[in-house]
Amino acid sequence: MMQIVIADDHALFRQSLSALLHSREGFEVIGEAGNGDDALSMIQDKLPDVAILDISMPGSGGLEIVETLRKQGVKVKALLLTMLTGPDLLQQAMDAGVDGFLLKEDTFEELVTALQSLKEEGTYISPAAVARMLPEEDSVIEGNARLTPRELEVLKCIASGLSNKKIAGKLHISVKTVETHRARIMRKLNLHATADLVRYAMMHGMI
Repeated sequence: MMQIVIADDHALFRQSLSALLHSREGFEVIGEAGNGDDALSMIQDKLPDVAILDISMPGSGGLEIVETLRKQGVKVKALLLTMLTGPDLLQQAMDAGVDGFLLKEDTFEELVTALQSLKEEGTYISPAAVARMLPEEDSVIEGNARLTPRELEVLKCIASGLSNKKIAGKLHISVKTVETHRARIMRKLNLHATADLVRYAMMHGMI
């Protein structure tokens, strides 16, 4: 059972999200907060598996909460929700230590996918967020000769927010093969987390 705290200053949105999660097997909302200060105290006290955080709230915003938790060494997965967009914001979120990133326009099923991915793989960025928040112009991929064409395909899929299972289906390979490619990519690029792969792809215009 995944235990969740939800923090959002819009009561109707927060309560609706809580009700939807309560109706889905495997999720338990153990706390709700309407401002950042209450959210931080609640997370520190209850230590949920995942904290779903609005990026902008009275008191501390979602990014500030995550930064504080990371400095304190609190091991709680942080899933950020926002209506704001822009490549700088996505970069700030990753730098702060956010594990998941969703737009408020995403569906509830996308949220469920994100929560499952946080549990299984550790990170998640919704495809809609990637599409909306990365620069529109394409740039030439250079300096990636050390990655095979298949590894580049897998890297692009990872950076687009796809889970290992979805990548396997898209590329018609096994999940185990995707995991092998992921490990090789990380080793070749000397990267250690999915967020690092996303940042690398952003910097090299690979999406």
